[in-house]
Formats: sequence, C-alpha cells, structure tokens
Amino acid sequence: MTDHAETDTATPEDDHRSPRLGRPAMNRRAMLLGGVGIGGLAVGAGVAVGAQHALAARPAAPVVPATEELMTDHGLLKRILLIYRECGRRLTTGDQLDPAPLFHAAQMVHSYIEDFHEGIEEGYIFPRLLRAGKLRDTVRNLLIQHDVGRKITIAIIRSTTTMDMPGMGSAPGLATAGSRADLARTLDQFITMYEPHEAREDTVVFPAFRDVTADGNTFEQVSHQIAEAQQKRFGDHGVSGYLDQIADIERQLGIYDLATFTPPIPT
Repeated sequence: MTDHAETDTATPEDDHRSPRLGRPAMNRRAMLLGGVGIGGLAVGAGVAVGAQHALAARPAAPVVPATEELMTDHGLLKRILLIYRECGRRLTTGDQLDPAPLFHAAQMVHSYIEDFHEGIEEGYIFPRLLRAGKLRDTVRNLLIQHDVGRKITIAIIRSTTTMDMPGMGSAPGLATAGSRADLARTLDQFITMYEPHEAREDTVVFPAFRDVTADGNTFEQVSHQIAEAQQKRFGDHGVSGYLDQIADIERQLGIYDLATFTPPIPT
C-alpha cells in the first residue's frame, strides 16, 4: 500500500504477510526522524493509506474532525485495556478465564488500533508535527511505544491461541501457573504503557496538531483523508463493529454494566 497522506514524502511499500496470524502484516515505511536519535525507526503502518485519489474523491458530507475520530479510537482502546485488566486479575487470582475473549481483544488491538489507528497517526499526524519542529521527543517516544506495543500484542495473541483455531496451538499462556503469571505481567505492561500514551496524545499531541494545521484548510483536508481511509478499510460501519465485539467481550467477563465500576458511597 502507499501512504497518500504526505504526498511529498510517501513511498510505496512491499506487502508482506504475517506467517503466525495468517493475515496481512502492517506495511511499514522507514522514516528518519532528524535530530531525535532514532534514524530508521519504522513508523509507517499499512493504513495511513486512504483512497487512491484522496483529494480528488473527497466526500461531500461533513466528516468527523480528525482529532475527534482519533480520540474516539482511544475510547475503544480504553475499553480493551479494561478487558486486559480484568483478564490479568483472573490470571493472578486463579479465577477461570476462557482464553477466547482475550485472544479476540488482542486481535482487535492488532487489526484496528495498530494496523489502522496508529498508521493514521504515523502517516498523517506525526510527520506534520516533526516538519513544524514540534514535540520531537514526545513523537520519538510515541513511535517507540507503538513498536513495543505491536510486539506485546503478538505475544498476547500467541499466548491465548486455542485448539479450536486451526493450526494455532493450545493457549500456552494459560497452561501453567508460571505462564499465567507471565501473561498477567505482559497485560499489565501493555496497560501501563498505553494509559499515559493515550493521555499524552489527547492532551498534548492532538492540540499541537490543530495548531500546526490552523490555516483553516489543512485540518479539514486531513479529516477528509482519514474519513476516506476508514471508509475504504471498514465500510459504512467504521468502528461500530469493533465496539459491538468489545461489548460482547465485556458481557462475557461481567464488566459491561457501567454501574459495576461505581464504588460504594463513602460513609
């Protein structure tokens, strides 16, 4: 796929497939972050892609602003982090845990958050900040965390595969007390990294992006490009299909009812 968000720097990428997951792996382009000490860090993902002619085929209807769309994605991820937290609790306490909900939650992180949402950030948001000389250290750390997060996600998927998924093994992460403890630590690592990651993007990165696209046209242009990329990838349903899957997993784990998170009134 080709990144059409940054027409002055985008280059085609070779497609490749993940032998473990049997699905297209993230197409990633190398981007040199001048002056931030990590030249060659792979930051593209196969999704900062949009339509083949993003500007020419711009939809006529108003679209959700780019930063609002990205923050909605963060809300989706926050709900997955709650799933991870509940699964980690069960792994630690020895309570029963069906690996399937955790497996599917990690697959959603892989296919939507990492392969789409982070690709949008890496192809549309971060490059503009870097060209404007903004938040170089912050962007550097966010890119590193994207890379680490992808590795953690693959580890979670491999640990929770089951025999009813042909050729996928037998949920090694739940086989022994030691492997359960390791998986619980892995989930905690992901949660611990992504809670501040999301918060920093929502409160620092996205406002800065609004500032550097404040000419009145660029921000709207990027919003349309992101809407087209999402339409091309997910159709009319967009993120709603993932939210439905998350709600189903929350029900399975007994954490869907919002009232369950309300503490007793202090006396």
